[in-house]
Amino acid sequence: MGRSFQKPRGTQDILPSEQKYWLFVEDTFREMMLSAGFGKISTPTFEDTNLFARSVGEATDIVGKEMYTFKDKGGNSITLRPEGTAGVVRAYIEHGMHKEPQPVKLFYFGPMFRYDRPQAGRWREFYQAGVELFGELDPTTDAQMIAVMMKFYEKLGLKDLKVRVNSIGDTRSRNKMNKALIDFLSAHRRRLCNDCKNRLSKNPLRALDCKERGCQAILDEAGSMLLDNLTPDSRNYFTKVLEYLDDMGINYELSPRLVRGLDYYTHTVFEVVSGNESNALGGGGRYDGLVKTLGGPDVPAVGFALGVERVIDLMKKQGVGIPEPARSDIFVVQLGDEAKKKAIKVIAQVQDAGFRVAHALGRESIKGQLRVADRLGTKIAIIIGEREVHDGGVIIRDLKDGTQESVLDRNLLKAIQRKLKENK
Repeated sequence: MGRSFQKPRGTQDILPSEQKYWLFVEDTFREMMLSAGFGKISTPTFEDTNLFARSVGEATDIVGKEMYTFKDKGGNSITLRPEGTAGVVRAYIEHGMHKEPQPVKLFYFGPMFRYDRPQAGRWREFYQAGVELFGELDPTTDAQMIAVMMKFYEKLGLKDLKVRVNSIGDTRSRNKMNKALIDFLSAHRRRLCNDCKNRLSKNPLRALDCKERGCQAILDEAGSMLLDNLTPDSRNYFTKVLEYLDDMGINYELSPRLVRGLDYYTHTVFEVVSGNESNALGGGGRYDGLVKTLGGPDVPAVGFALGVERVIDLMKKQGVGIPEPARSDIFVVQLGDEAKKKAIKVIAQVQDAGFRVAHALGRESIKGQLRVADRLGTKIAIIIGEREVHDGGVIIRDLKDGTQESVLDRNLLKAIQRKLKENK
């Protein structure tokens, strides 16, 4: 017996029994974003490694520890995308979308990859649904992005959610924050973990992401002073964002340590959590300098992304009811070679008329085929045997009560419509 293979650690198989959640989440997201004027964009699952180093930030854990990076056969350094924004910004620049009427509103849904320690809510291959909006710099846009995210969760039926929100200001604010952090954390250097000590010289704000227990009390105190270092313009911008959130009735809390795990953010940053859980369902913020950093014009932008697996886990935990995926209306059963030939024609005819049709043409026994129909939850069966081939008709059986009738081929579609109407 040969070797038995298993999926790589940190990945998952999404089986048919689970797909109803995935279909519901993706369909709801797509319909909501299209109706709100966003266009769908799909970008490659791998990009030039430098794209992420320049956008996400070399001092981040994502770039420093978690990326799947390899050399392709041409010797190019390639990375499986660890997040979606960088690729969308690259596409926005490459295809000249900055020349289109602004704002440009885009959404995506797809897999991301990070070499992380697998645990609840964390996968090495995971799915994100994301939104990016280019060309508007206004507090109302930031607040509206948060509102869109919360509306999506509401449409899914999730409850007990809150938004954590913070501001990391403009470039001048960041410089003041970094200086204040260096001064404060240097005074407590001996109590910091090695990663935080290294971050002090490379990117002090990244220290606020630290999950080491020994650093928490120090970092909480450090975070509380960051808002004091916002420039007047940044403070005014953030105040207006909060006012708009109040006007929209969105439940939020100020979170001074929130900086998100990516270097490209400016001004507003936010994340959504459930109850007292620490893992965010999703988050985002403004990233006004990223388009320029990656070689485009100076275009403001804001966006968010949410973790699909975490959303589905919470839906299950909260017992959210989900509509069942559309099932087949009709199951075609055949017995014998001539019946099989006719069944193929009947399947095509019924599909062309707009009905959902299932079959198991590889099975020979009627009983075995009807077992498949029962498992699929099909309402009616079309049965074709040698007699039906000879007589130019079929048998239509109601799979709920077992009643059946013979129908001529020319009356088949009308009989199906009548039977399905009776079966509602």
